[in-house]
Formats: sequence, structure tokens, C-alpha cells
Amino acid sequence: MNVFKIRRFIIKFKALVTSNKKLVVFGLSTVTVCFLALYIHQHRSGKTGRVDNALTWVTGNLQENTGFFAHGIRKISNHYVLLVNAAKKNEILESEIAEANQKLVQLQEVEAANRRLSTLLDFKAALPTKTLPARVVAHDVSPDFLGIRIDRGSRDGLRVGMGVIHPGGVVGTIHRVSDHFSDVITLADPASSIDAVIQRSRARGIISGETNSLDCKLKYMDKLEDVTQDDPVVSTNFGDVFPSGLLIGHVSEISSTSNGILQDITVKTAVDLYRLEEVLVVISSNQSAKNNS
Repeated sequence: MNVFKIRRFIIKFKALVTSNKKLVVFGLSTVTVCFLALYIHQHRSGKTGRVDNALTWVTGNLQENTGFFAHGIRKISNHYVLLVNAAKKNEILESEIAEANQKLVQLQEVEAANRRLSTLLDFKAALPTKTLPARVVAHDVSPDFLGIRIDRGSRDGLRVGMGVIHPGGVVGTIHRVSDHFSDVITLADPASSIDAVIQRSRARGIISGETNSLDCKLKYMDKLEDVTQDDPVVSTNFGDVFPSGLLIGHVSEISSTSNGILQDITVKTAVDLYRLEEVLVVISSNQSAKNNS
């Protein structure tokens, strides 16, 4: 019986709502507005309820997490910008360091050249004969010719046979001459032939190069001549090619020849022939007179 009464009540309520929709909507709107007004009034007066607490908890957590996330983004962004700026600064510094190193190398090269030229000029001033400075422009290490090329030629008064020297000692002689360049046959070439003496004993011989070697041979030295290892070998003024007393090298090996009459003497040159950059060409008074005639 009660069930039937409840059903009839529900049916009547549905019929009432259906027939008075506007009234129901108005009533709900009024209740909602009143509820909101009450909520706002309580909120402004500092009073909080469960709903307010729930909303505050939800929005507070959302704001906290959002702020933390935004702070992290800003931190990462700032860190990235700092890294990019640091990378650019490092690149600039590396470029400046490379440029400074290059300038330092150039300055060191200029300083080394100045030292060499100063030594060459001092050597030139101490010589008893006239000389002409020249720059080495090439080294020839072919099997048939061990020589260098210098930037002086016939227009500078050079001719075949002139001596070429260095503060370290004797280099060789002029072998070929063009207008602006000359080829120098060095001590190490087998075709070279330079008069020389053992400085200590004054024993005399001819310096000539060895095949496939930068050492020289002191030829035509009698076995009775006094020659010992490390003896200095110097130039003579024979033929007016070199000033006398210029170092040629030092005796490095001594043995007897196959015929037993002469000594087989090896001489290590005083000058590193293939590191030369500047030399002096000997222009003696006799050679100057020949050039002028």
C-alpha cells in the first residue's frame, strides 16, 4: 500500500514539474543565487566552510605546482642562455688565443731571423775579404747533385767558382749562375773539390763529398801524416776562393786505403748543409778584378 502511495506521489511530482518548468527553473536559480550570495558574504567576512576549504585546497595545490613548474622552466631557460653565452665567449677567447699564438710564433720567427742576420753581419765584418750576403731559396738533394740555390746571380757580380761560406764554416762553391739565382755545389757533393789542411799538424789534402752521405773525405793524405780523430779541418786561401782558417769539419774516422799508401779519412762537416737559410758569397779582390775586366 505504501509503495503505491510513493509511486502516486512521484507521478504527481513529475506532473507538477512538467507543468511548472519555468517555476522550477526560477526556484533553482533563486536558490543558487542565494547560495552564492551567502558564500560570498561568508568569504568576505573571513568565514570558511567545507566547500571553501576544498576549493582552496584544490586551487592552492594547483597554483603551487604551477609556480614550481614555471620556476623550473625559467631556471632551465636561464641556464641554457648562460650556457649559450658561455659557449660563445669560449669560442671568442679560443679565437683570440689562437691569433695571439700565431702572432707570438711570427715574432719568434722574426727574432730568430734577426739573431741569424746579426751573427752573419758580425761574421762578415770580421772577414779579411769582401763578401755578399745571399738567402737560400731551395735545397737540392737529388742523387747527382747535393747543393743549394741562392737568390744572387750574375747581375750581382757572381760567377762560377766563387766560395760560399757561413758563420759555422765552409759551405761550397758556385756551380751554375743565372741572372738572379745561383746553384751552389756543397762540400757533401762527390764532385766538390776544396783545398784543406789539418789545423793541428798542417797536413794538407782535398775535401770531397761521399756518395749517399753528408760526410766528406779528406783525400790524398799520406799515411805518414799526423792525423788523429776529432782534428779540426780548415780551409786554405789556395786559388783565392776561401779565406784561410775557416772551419770545414772534424775528422770522424781514420783507416788505411787498400793500397796502403794513403789514409782513408772521413770528415764530418761543421755546417748543417740542409738547414742553411742565409750564406755569404766570397768576392775576393782577384775575382772583382776579373769581373771588371
